[in-house]
Amino acid sequence: MSNNKLALHFGAGNIGRGFICPELKKSNYDVVFIDINEDLINEINLKKEYKITSLDINSESSEVISDVTGVSINDNESINSYLSKADIISTSVGPKYVQGIYELIYNANTSKEIFFIAFENQYRSSTKAQQRNSKNTENIISIDAVVDKIVPPQSNNSLDVVVEKYGSIVLDDLQYKPLDESDIVTYGDYEVEFIKKLWLLNGLHLKLAYFGISKDLQFIHEIFEHDEYKSYAIDALEALATAFISKTDYEHELSEFKKSILNRFSQPALKDKVVRVARNPKLKFSKNERFQAPLDVLINNGMEVTTFKAIIDLLMSTNFDAVEGYDEFSTFTKDGLGFFLSEYWKLSSDDADKYKGGLI
Repeated sequence: MSNNKLALHFGAGNIGRGFICPELKKSNYDVVFIDINEDLINEINLKKEYKITSLDINSESSEVISDVTGVSINDNESINSYLSKADIISTSVGPKYVQGIYELIYNANTSKEIFFIAFENQYRSSTKAQQRNSKNTENIISIDAVVDKIVPPQSNNSLDVVVEKYGSIVLDDLQYKPLDESDIVTYGDYEVEFIKKLWLLNGLHLKLAYFGISKDLQFIHEIFEHDEYKSYAIDALEALATAFISKTDYEHELSEFKKSILNRFSQPALKDKVVRVARNPKLKFSKNERFQAPLDVLINNGMEVTTFKAIIDLLMSTNFDAVEGYDEFSTFTKDGLGFFLSEYWKLSSDDADKYKGGLI
């Protein structure tokens, strides 16, 4: 090990290797991966390096990440040794495993000041894990992160990773700055940044997935190859941005952010399957999520909801049986809009009438 700071990263998958590790390295951390996949860990320890290829709509570039180490999640002795020395502990393992990792850190019983950052697609994943632990953990400083990077399906079992060139990590702007600011890493208002990503990026992604399936398309990028379909995407994003600005009083320029989203989704190299994006609709369409929350703002302000209505109409009239989880969700859609509003979104009769006024 060098004289650099030490980062222990749980999750040696494509996001961990292709997105998080390079940013840790830029901030002068030595990176040790911990993962359940023994073969992957052995490969990391054998090769000690891998290549990241970054794609955008016009070009590709590559970089080699070197001097990395791996540890099996079952190697308790090594993990405890590293935990006692770590300056930062991070995750990209999926939200349901974050709590267990936090408990592992706590149980290591080190008094050293450690930063804990869960790079997960979950609201306040880092601090929620800490709050669930009732014991005193003053030396563990949890910082929430909004992360954004699309990793296309990988065609081989190599350590090398292909990712989209765009990436964003926004850390909650506290008094601590464990990562250096860069073109990827910034510090900001977590609440606003989380809504911005959830509504504009994830909300548009969901709307385009169901729109694309209804047009018999296979990939998100195919929407941008038809002028009529592309117009729907632009209008849908504009509606989401209008809702976001109304909700947060956001004062910064959004045009570049919106342009970047449309450019990213139009990349054929990402092989972004519509059925993959559409999966788990019961969660994604649920109340206060990426679709209903911005729709609610627009409905209550008497604003344009045409692109939302198009998706609602599809949900009420189309069987998306190729979508994982749609069977369970369809119990709320098969009996019409009134049932959907009252039983799925649990709207009062007055609110349901207001929604019907905009959606019928």
